[in-house]
Amino acid sequence: AYQKGGEENATILYCDEEHVVSPMSPKQAFDALLRALNTQDAANLETLLSDSFRFTGTAAQHQNKRERIQHILENPVFASLRLRNIEFEMLEATCLVFAEFQYEGLGELSVWFGRSTFVFVRQADLWKLVAQHNSHVQEGL
Repeated sequence: AYQKGGEENATILYCDEEHVVSPMSPKQAFDALLRALNTQDAANLETLLSDSFRFTGTAAQHQNKRERIQHILENPVFASLRLRNIEFEMLEATCLVFAEFQYEGLGELSVWFGRSTFVFVRQADLWKLVAQHNSHVQEGL
């Protein structure tokens, strides 16, 4: 689950699907991605990430599809994740998703704030994540 909106009027959204199915909307693909990340679901991550996937993060962190899935499987998931100001921008067969995030880690009991950009491209009947960038920012987004 993830939370969308401000603190006072937050909406909780769930991805109830256990497996990625086709066809799906970019919103459904995004929900499925969040669920697969939170449950460390390697099979769905394999389906959702494009073979050409690239991740970039703070401190010049770069990962391809295999490295990103391995990183997700080897590291503790977050204790909580809240996304705010989620925006979907459609560009024909491409969907850009912009979001602010706050998450609390399980491993170090730390809270992180940041911004994420996700780039989904429609490949056959599935929306595949081809790129993701996370930037950590100061507290209190």
